[in-house]
Amino acid sequence: MINRDQEIPLYNATGFKSPARFWHSLLRTDTCSSQGFNPEDLQHARRLLLYRLLLPIMLCASAVVLTEGLLLTPSPILLSVYSGLATLLLAVTTYRFFRHDKVLIPPILALAVTLVTIIWSVKLGSMYQELWVFLLMIGLTALLPLTIAFAGGLITLSALFWAHGWQGFGQGLAFDAAIFSTWVLSLAMMQLQTRQTDELADLALTDPLTGAYNRRYLLPQTRRHFADYHRYARLSSLLLLDIDYFKRINDEMGHVEGDRVLKAIVALIDSRIRGADMLFRLGGEEFVVLLSEVGAQTARKIADDLRSKISAQEVIADRRVTVSIGICDVSIVDSAEDWLLRVDRAMYEAKRKGRDQVYIEEPSPRDPTNVEGTIPMWR
Repeated sequence: MINRDQEIPLYNATGFKSPARFWHSLLRTDTCSSQGFNPEDLQHARRLLLYRLLLPIMLCASAVVLTEGLLLTPSPILLSVYSGLATLLLAVTTYRFFRHDKVLIPPILALAVTLVTIIWSVKLGSMYQELWVFLLMIGLTALLPLTIAFAGGLITLSALFWAHGWQGFGQGLAFDAAIFSTWVLSLAMMQLQTRQTDELADLALTDPLTGAYNRRYLLPQTRRHFADYHRYARLSSLLLLDIDYFKRINDEMGHVEGDRVLKAIVALIDSRIRGADMLFRLGGEEFVVLLSEVGAQTARKIADDLRSKISAQEVIADRRVTVSIGICDVSIVDSAEDWLLRVDRAMYEAKRKGRDQVYIEEPSPRDPTNVEGTIPMWR
């Protein structure tokens, strides 16, 4: 549920509170996070192939540079240390990638490797004129899930320096900065577009008053759970809650007070259900809770808990607010539309029995066998 009352200050039109958070989030957009990087999330399969090809090459290159630096030539300490760290990092990275399809690398290290690669691939390559050094420094770029365009441009630029030495280094460095700035700007625009797309989706699928999902999103979700039941035998249940005598609250105390009641009840329901469950505002004072992998009897316990908590909460001074709740599980319905119709019927039956009640829709003789007892229930 989205809190629309909280104002989010903007930073460079991207919605971040500080430059530090902006840059940290920006790096995480296109680099591996500390939680691990899954290559299956890449946009194109060719990136995965490139990753698998470059990792062994990088490992061999760093090992050769380390060996030459320590045994064969009087190389600077910096080169030996750098290639040694690269060998260790690449060995761990290669093992984790081929074993678990994950690469662990923090965003700040990703940026550091990028900048160091740009500079030292040129410098060390010019100093030693060895292909292994060039492969090592350029190969380090593949530690990052950068766009192929950026990695390709970096390799091309470094190859030009390799061929022409230090002539025109200032212009090349400026061009490097331009490439890096373009990359950062592209990521910022991509993040802004993603944020705006998410906001539009939230506006289309959520109720602006309460923050619950709206009626438009309800039918697709019930259809999905109905299909999951027939495909995987996963039970789900619907609760339909209707606030008793809500019209009296609006008439006697005003719509502002009525809106406050709706928000309070949504907040209470949201605090009592699991993250896998979904809360919808059907319209007016009616709400639907979709309980995943929950049968009718377990749903009854949840409904009784919600009913008692709402009744005990002092939403309005000197007035007791109650709800009537209908329950229907997916095992007795013929379609998603039939599911909604039956839970609505159960809710009206709860009202007919005196309000502040819970009623379970019973299967009719033609309904399929209820398999609730054979499916793991929500605890």
